[in-house]
Amino acid sequence: MKIIAPVAAQGLPCLPMQPDLFEAQTQWFHLFKAMIDSGDLARIPGSAVKVYLVIKAHTNYQTGCAFPKLETIATKSGISLAQVKREINVLEKYGYITKTRVGRRNEYRLREKVEIRADDGRPAAVATWDYLPSTVQRAVADLKNVLVSGDLGGARVVHICHCRM
Repeated sequence: MKIIAPVAAQGLPCLPMQPDLFEAQTQWFHLFKAMIDSGDLARIPGSAVKVYLVIKAHTNYQTGCAFPKLETIATKSGISLAQVKREINVLEKYGYITKTRVGRRNEYRLREKVEIRADDGRPAAVATWDYLPSTVQRAVADLKNVLVSGDLGGARVVHICHCRM
């Protein structure tokens, strides 16, 4: 978003035209509270969380794919290239990311995970889906529908993994 000088009613500038004075970043992304409540945040090293956030910030709104170079991830997260590689493996292990080699670059897809608890508070299942910014609301609605209806097989966006019922 760029802020420029206002224009008077006659179409003439109120102030002399100047180059763009300010630029503000208005892009944002969410983080499910389930990452914290499940205990994953406590188990995952802080450097892995930095890598996760940098990759998430580079995710394409429509496709859900991210292609940041390892060097970009290292620079933006403030950690070494070797550490970035290790933390990507950690994120894959915990199921928060998948990495695929596409030509000479890596393609990253983030996975969302929400733990489903039984009435007694015990973990009963885990719902997962690919992070696709343009469909986050649809995924959350799908998850709520499954929980209300009790039809775990009726999910269209999320995948329900039965842990203990």
